[in-house]
Amino acid sequence: MSDGFSGDLRQVCDFVAGLSWSQIPEAVRQRAVDVLADDLAAMAAGAGEPELRHFMRRVCGRAGGGGHSLLIAPGLPAAALLDAASWNALAGNWCELDEGFRLAICHAGIYTLPALMAEAGARGATLGQVLLALTGAYELVTRCAMSFHSMPPVVHGHALWSATGAAAAVGLLRGYTGEQLLLAVTGAITMASMGPRSHLMSGVMVRNGWAAAGAVNGIMAADWADAGFGGSHRSMEEVVCGIARAEPRAGELTRELGERWSLLHGYQKQYSCCQHGHSAVEACLALQSAHDVDAARIRRIHLLTHPLALTLDTVHPDTTLGARFSLPHMVAAALHRRTGGPGAFASDTLKDTVIAGLREKVAMELAPHPMQPPHDRPAWLEVELEDGTVLSAECLSAMGSPDNPISRDQFRRKLRELGQDVLPGLAAVIEPGNWRRALGMPLNDCLRSAAADGGVIPG
Repeated sequence: MSDGFSGDLRQVCDFVAGLSWSQIPEAVRQRAVDVLADDLAAMAAGAGEPELRHFMRRVCGRAGGGGHSLLIAPGLPAAALLDAASWNALAGNWCELDEGFRLAICHAGIYTLPALMAEAGARGATLGQVLLALTGAYELVTRCAMSFHSMPPVVHGHALWSATGAAAAVGLLRGYTGEQLLLAVTGAITMASMGPRSHLMSGVMVRNGWAAAGAVNGIMAADWADAGFGGSHRSMEEVVCGIARAEPRAGELTRELGERWSLLHGYQKQYSCCQHGHSAVEACLALQSAHDVDAARIRRIHLLTHPLALTLDTVHPDTTLGARFSLPHMVAAALHRRTGGPGAFASDTLKDTVIAGLREKVAMELAPHPMQPPHDRPAWLEVELEDGTVLSAECLSAMGSPDNPISRDQFRRKLRELGQDVLPGLAAVIEPGNWRRALGMPLNDCLRSAAADGGVIPG
């Protein structure tokens, strides 16, 4: 694969480096706005977590009042570039509400936007420049992720790909040539973190830092590429195949380049947990909506689902991260609290006796049903009550997936609910008339307007 892969990677770098706003289809432009808004909402949700508030005090203290990059936290405090990239990446993936990419295990928004926003704040870059860089970087990092296969992954995508996405985004915002971009991303992949996927199910909280480390490393890789040094034409394969033990997929890098846009294959999260369990959560909520079951009366819970979901098998998670990657907890909390939102994974749910009891009643099996895309992450739920009554529900594809998108009203509601304490005007950002008029505004001004409940409507 080496010679072909390196040539294809150069071709993709040249393509995204030469991309102009006029070349991007309108649907892709809107999706770029949606990804920006979605991940801003996820950052705002994370801002309220106690660990993030503590870290923010340290970050803002280091800035000395001279930072130009904004933290997506109440009051939009400014910080130095690297600190802002790190903090926003932490906040953005903390509550598992950031967007994701459906064709590979890759959260390209959180790999690109924290570094991109920090760089934009420092440079005074406009909303339009940020959206263009986001589109190109999203395309590049997702195509890289699709070019390698490992199931289940040994190294989590946040650890493996975040530096590459950050380097691409920053390089594109700076106007790098394809050659400079190639140096940046091949250098960045060598700074991938070796974050084991098993840490998610164990609830090891350092996992939330992998995207943050990647944001910082990606910015440094972009800096070094500007100075003339980076990785080699073999760097990506040597890391992803040689160390992370993935198998190469020839031709994926350039397949339908310029015709198939990765931004149109993303998903939006309605539930504050790993997307692999969303269909199970949705089945639980559908069952409760139909039957109004007293969770204390449940005797048995049987779940048929897909292979990736079955790896989320921790029965009694110790941390909120562990809860978000525990399918027994997702099911138990959804049945008892009747939500898949942040409240279903708050710290108090870890010791909730009803939820704890329900977790022990969840039996999971691989479904014998055909599971082809887009129905490759389904769930079939069966609940038996104390009186012998058996109830069932199913979800073939969770809301927010490309084949089952959330409505615009649902998306606005998500943005309002998550952004209310930080960016109360965030829902206005996704309206075409608003973001089009704001393309020439500095990103920081757009954010401050959203924080003042004005969306991005120029005054």
